[in-house]
Amino acid sequence: MSGFDKERVLEEIQERLRSVSLAGSPGNPISAGMVERVIAHQGQVNLILNIPPDLVGAKDKIKGDIDAAINAIDGVNQVQILEKLPTQAAGGGGGGGAPAGAPGGAPQSAQDVPGVRHIIAVASGKGGVGKSTVAVNLAVALAKNHRVGLLDSDVYGPSVPKMLNLENQRPEALPGERILPIEAHGVKTMSIGYLLDDESPVIWRGPMVTGLLRQFLFQVEWGQLDYLVLDLPPGTGDAQLTLVQSIALGGGVIVTTPQDVALLDVRRGIQMFQRVEVPILGIVENMSTFVCPHCSKESEIFTGRGGQDAAERYGVPFLGSIPLDPRYATAGDAGTPIASTVPDSPLAQTIDKVAIDIARALP
Repeated sequence: MSGFDKERVLEEIQERLRSVSLAGSPGNPISAGMVERVIAHQGQVNLILNIPPDLVGAKDKIKGDIDAAINAIDGVNQVQILEKLPTQAAGGGGGGGAPAGAPGGAPQSAQDVPGVRHIIAVASGKGGVGKSTVAVNLAVALAKNHRVGLLDSDVYGPSVPKMLNLENQRPEALPGERILPIEAHGVKTMSIGYLLDDESPVIWRGPMVTGLLRQFLFQVEWGQLDYLVLDLPPGTGDAQLTLVQSIALGGGVIVTTPQDVALLDVRRGIQMFQRVEVPILGIVENMSTFVCPHCSKESEIFTGRGGQDAAERYGVPFLGSIPLDPRYATAGDAGTPIASTVPDSPLAQTIDKVAIDIARALP
């Protein structure tokens, strides 16, 4: 939509939200601190609400009133409201205050995502190891022969929109608070990055992350999928643990680098999956060597065999090594995954092998 005045729309949203009354409360969504984030982009408005436990019973009316108020603004043609799920177990007596499903909280049974046969979690013990590059290319490789989805769970630094050249895309809101995923390279995708401006800082607490990602899992119209690749946030903290134990995962893939110190990070990843009894499909070693862009000669830039040693030590499959090649970074920045654009590259060949191994393990 041309001529969309973002600043005017944001100011009017603030005014209209102050006029929305809350059932059983004298305040409004602004004064009650319910509005976590508002994003306006080319006629579409996305809100993230944090509805307090005492107003959960009235949430449908509140969301309906907010939707009507914002839709009445000139220039707005679509409103999407995402709700952060309550982090306290409803009616939980005896205190403690731990989120349901979190360590120390009430146990939460693992749920299947309707229509999805297998969910594959791609994890790393820390950031900066190329986990998202592996996840994106794995999804693209699997999509050559299967129906595949990709959920970018890294709300702190979502990179899937950039890596798939979807930065300016916005998911379509469907009736019943459903969301239509965005498709690229044969993969259905969803990411918080589709709902944020580039300059918007993202500051989330662990339970908030879990609540939002569960909405992406269960309110997105994934349809019938053979595999849903879950690009987990880096690390192995409570947010990651709570998420993986609440979903019926088919297996986990751990991405690491060759240094011997990487064994420590791999161990944490293995322990996280073992704690929730999720099978470990294997370890991928990224940045195993450096490929010179001029002479194509490979050189070791890290000492050790972190991925292979970890696989041998903990008795899990070693899925393969991926070299550090400048072409991969260029392809990621351009939104053209190597797995589909340069099929004869070492990364594509390794990822294809990983995809075949996973399809055999999770037929």
